[in-house]
Amino acid sequence: MGRGLRRGAAVALAGGVAGCGGGDPPATTPTRASPGPAPVRLDPPFPLPRGLAVGLTEFDPDLIAGPATGSPALLGSARRLAALRPLFFRLPVLWRAAQPRADSPPDWEAPGIGGHSPRAQLRALAAARRRAGGGFEPLVTFYDTPAWAADQGPGCAPPTPGISSRAPGTAALPAYRRLVRSLLELARAEGIPIRFWSAWNEPNSGLFLAPQRVACDPRARSIGPSLYAPLVRALRAELDAAPGDQEVVVGDTSSPYAARARITQTAEFVRGLPPDVACAGRVWAHHQYVGDADRLAALRSALDARRCPGPALRIWITETGVGTRSSLTARPTEPAILRAGCRALHAALGRWHRDPRVDVAVQYTFREDPNFPVGLAGPDLRLRYPAYAVWRAWGGRRGAADPAPALPRACRG
Repeated sequence: MGRGLRRGAAVALAGGVAGCGGGDPPATTPTRASPGPAPVRLDPPFPLPRGLAVGLTEFDPDLIAGPATGSPALLGSARRLAALRPLFFRLPVLWRAAQPRADSPPDWEAPGIGGHSPRAQLRALAAARRRAGGGFEPLVTFYDTPAWAADQGPGCAPPTPGISSRAPGTAALPAYRRLVRSLLELARAEGIPIRFWSAWNEPNSGLFLAPQRVACDPRARSIGPSLYAPLVRALRAELDAAPGDQEVVVGDTSSPYAARARITQTAEFVRGLPPDVACAGRVWAHHQYVGDADRLAALRSALDARRCPGPALRIWITETGVGTRSSLTARPTEPAILRAGCRALHAALGRWHRDPRVDVAVQYTFREDPNFPVGLAGPDLRLRYPAYAVWRAWGGRRGAADPAPALPRACRG
């Protein structure tokens, strides 16, 4: 979405036409506007994919870029990662790690997830893109509130110490905009501009944005949407002010459960958003793991009920995978169970490929995250799960009219 288009939409939403469903604009006297400066376009337009494109999350720069030397396990895993041909690469950014003090600018050399800095990850993505001749399109999402930015307002508070899941307060929004601006500049300096931006990870979950409700009761009113909305507006304002083409991806929600005291169910979250936020982008991001309750139909209905102008919002599955969702439960390694999960993942990708609204599926992660064991390789990279063969078969992008790949041999039996 070009800067001019986004600014036009923002103007329409800021005045009397502030609803996605529209309304009668206030009466005005027509005037002839003088032409403004032409928008700066630093990047070629990026057409949204149709069909199903593969994305990936991984934190280790050596796996992303492929090291010149290293252990056989590392070198082989880097080659296997490249063979997935990811069109998108999701890059979670921990605000608290990058900026623990309010009086210091963001430090992009500071270790983030997995001990790797955002600068190193962006540099690795740029190298991977050059090597592959494309793909590896960054999709940024933020979370982890610094203590100095956290709002201590009322509501169902996160469990102690949980301060990093507290929503940023109003006074911290200018700093949030500077964080976005600084990361924009960093990415351009590293040769891989970021086009797609998500304001916050899983904003309907108290694990990432709290509080979600006015009281610790699943029937209590949800306030999650009202805490998320200022972040989207701040992000959109900063992206609109920056040169080049970049846009907001809305949502990044996760809802495997019914409504809980610290969770706002996805459709409920959509209904609670202000119109300008619900309609802030062309894409709604959602997390859907194999084995979760499938809430895509409810999500589509809730999005369509907002009656956003223009084409229906596209849906990107920005987190998915198969395994165990909790570090408290060991991931099964029995061959029959792994093959069954492999088949279930293949079936899920097939459903999304056939779904006319779903265009992207992002695997979390390549190397197993011990806190969220749904990766494609074990923590030491020696064990490779059969699910890897599914992503290899679906790798790159597949048009809506293209046939689905056959079930890989690793999943059979």
